[in-house]
Amino acid sequence: MLFLAVFAGFIAENLRENFTERKRENKYIASLIDDLKKDTTLIDQVSRISLKLARGQDSLIDLLNDVRDTAGISQKAYHYYFAYTTRFVEVDFSQRTISQLLNAGNMRLIEKQGVSDSIMDYNLTTHYVEEQGKAYDEYFKKTLESSSSIFDFTYARINLDNNFNATPKMAMFSPKLLTADPSALKSYAIKLSLLKTILQGYVVTLVGAKQEAVALLRILNRNYH
Repeated sequence: MLFLAVFAGFIAENLRENFTERKRENKYIASLIDDLKKDTTLIDQVSRISLKLARGQDSLIDLLNDVRDTAGISQKAYHYYFAYTTRFVEVDFSQRTISQLLNAGNMRLIEKQGVSDSIMDYNLTTHYVEEQGKAYDEYFKKTLESSSSIFDFTYARINLDNNFNATPKMAMFSPKLLTADPSALKSYAIKLSLLKTILQGYVVTLVGAKQEAVALLRILNRNYH
């Protein structure tokens, strides 16, 4: 009788522990699904903005590659420059759940091997995309610095009023390029062309990450209802 009581207690404890772990597993999965939905939404937004920036950069490259009258193209060049080459957006992936799973050793709670493998694959993909974003950011800064010998950034000054609304400090009626040297303009166009290529590569990795996120969402929903 004593043996049966001890054995029954042992089984009951195992059942309680298993129930607790399955409850924690479902909680992590629900949190991960929420993260993935945020990631896919942000990827869509950043991809659209990045494509718009790349197309604007391409227009500026065409303009600088065929310069005959710098005074005639200045207005348009400044528009493309400020609108498409002076900012960069990137995806900040939601890492809260995956970090908790990895850092606290909680991946053991994910019993289904296929689910666990898919989570790890997506984690590797997001890190790769982040590295691509860093590569773009580094070259973006270099290209922006080289543009300072061509474009006068004082035309882009703004003021904040007491309500924190941004207003131009000075109107851009007749902005002039700082140099009309064809070789300097060509050199910047070449750098900008490389920047555009890197940006397009970044967008491609974003699209791949979204496809993985959507696939992982299907797997999680299928396995955890």
